[in-house]
Amino acid sequence: MFSIFRRTAAEVTESSLKALNMDGLRGWQKEMPMASLMSLKDLDAWAIGCDKDIGGFSDAHLDLVDGHGRFHGNLSLDLPADNKEIKHCGYAAIRTKVKSQTLFGTPCWDTSLFRYLALHVKGDRRKYFVNIQTDGVVKTDLFQHRLFLRTPGQWETVMIPFRDFILTNNGAVQEDQIEMFREKVKTVGISIMDKQEGPFNLEIEWIKAMNTEFTEGDMDRIPPPPPPAAA
Repeated sequence: MFSIFRRTAAEVTESSLKALNMDGLRGWQKEMPMASLMSLKDLDAWAIGCDKDIGGFSDAHLDLVDGHGRFHGNLSLDLPADNKEIKHCGYAAIRTKVKSQTLFGTPCWDTSLFRYLALHVKGDRRKYFVNIQTDGVVKTDLFQHRLFLRTPGQWETVMIPFRDFILTNNGAVQEDQIEMFREKVKTVGISIMDKQEGPFNLEIEWIKAMNTEFTEGDMDRIPPPPPPAAA
């Protein structure tokens, strides 16, 4: 009971500081850090799972290598012989843990002032997806987008417009698409389910909500002119 009051007090303090700094009125912001994987403390803020949790034979790991996260393992499409209810195997996923609840509800990220979700990653040639969960009514809803890697084996920053994410539920694209509740992003994560057996490896440094100099959320922006050169 006391812990929820401490978390509530912390959220009130953070909200007060934002109000004092006029956080919503201070104008254009380039980026907002959301999650990182560069320390043991960062690692503790992530959850991991795969079909082995329900009797499958895939395995997945999330650890630190040279100061950044490494999501790796091996996918197996084999089905457990003792559970006929399981029809599909061969998946693994990581996501940020849901933040501890306060008296005001679950703390979330407000990404509405940014156009892109940006990820700094280095991956192989497997097919990964980026997953966003919002604080919506249907808890199993996910907004998903393919993580397209242009330079496998090299570090790159992938920027995905929030508006391009597709609503899914339990892996199925929903016929009735709704707009993402970007003011209440609860978790962000990455999954692999490409129906291919074998090893996978994706290295991750950070995930941010981001603008370019020409965007301010969903609005286009003309960047200010550079200051005049000194005489």
